Amino acid sequence: MCRAGLYRLSRNPMYVAYFVYFVGCALLTQSMVLLGTVIAFQVSAHWIILSEERWCLERFGEEYQRYSKKVRRYL
Repeated sequence: MCRAGLYRLSRNPMYVAYFVYFVGCALLTQSMVLLGTVIAFQVSAHWIILSEERWCLERFGEEYQRYSKKVRRYL
């Protein structure tokens, strides 16, 4: 199980990075359309993440369960 780098801070650093980047873009451009799109993306990404976590739990079992207790889903 990877516990180095960003994965020691977040189980989903890619999704966190996307969210931070696009929220920043929405704030810089003051675009409510982009902000709405970012929120919709994050809601759909959350469901994808839950599905991925179920797969990881089936695949890696107790090792993933221990990891998920130590490292938060996002931040």
